[in-house]
Amino acid sequence: MRLEKVADTPAESRPGRGRPREFDRELALRNALKLFWELGYMQTTMSQLCRVMGIKSPSLYCAFGSKAQLFLEALAFYKTTYWGPVFARYLEEKNLYEATKNLFAATARILLSPDAPCGCLTVFSALTLPAREDGILTTIAKMRADTRQVFRERLKMAVRDREIAPDCDIPAITGSLTNYFEGLTLQAREQDICQAELLAIALRGVKLLPPIMGAGEAKK
Repeated sequence: MRLEKVADTPAESRPGRGRPREFDRELALRNALKLFWELGYMQTTMSQLCRVMGIKSPSLYCAFGSKAQLFLEALAFYKTTYWGPVFARYLEEKNLYEATKNLFAATARILLSPDAPCGCLTVFSALTLPAREDGILTTIAKMRADTRQVFRERLKMAVRDREIAPDCDIPAITGSLTNYFEGLTLQAREQDICQAELLAIALRGVKLLPPIMGAGEAKK
């Protein structure tokens, strides 16, 4: 994911002097997201954020409130932009096995995309932030819980549609799929891993699913 130049754009109307210039909020968030990923939340300074976002300190505080609030908005942007469509498709696809295969394949593509931070900032932050950042950690915990809920809901749909047996241990399978997903995000941080290798690892996640109803083994 490249840092892109954020240029201040004159406002269309200026009733008074000293009014802050408008800026591209999405592009600023993308650049903040990249910096948070590269340096970590604790090591990232406001001056560094102002530089990569292309805005001055008063404008940053006015627009985002604080570094913590900016970080949370960047996280929400990351989740909505990169993972929202992926999980929406996962819940819409009819076949559990194809849906899971496609989900993990998309995960591998996103995690090593040059347009996205390498790996998942939500998972990485949960592992590296100190306990005193309880407000951020609470939000991150909710985001990770949302991911578990997506897997849980999809498995319940599969039971309802008689794809998998009603006595499947859904909590255990949900936990396994979630851990596999989060493990991929950490694997993506390895600098020597390539797209093909991560994709091969990702696709093995389908083997965590129970067998099809009436079949001896899970669909390949």
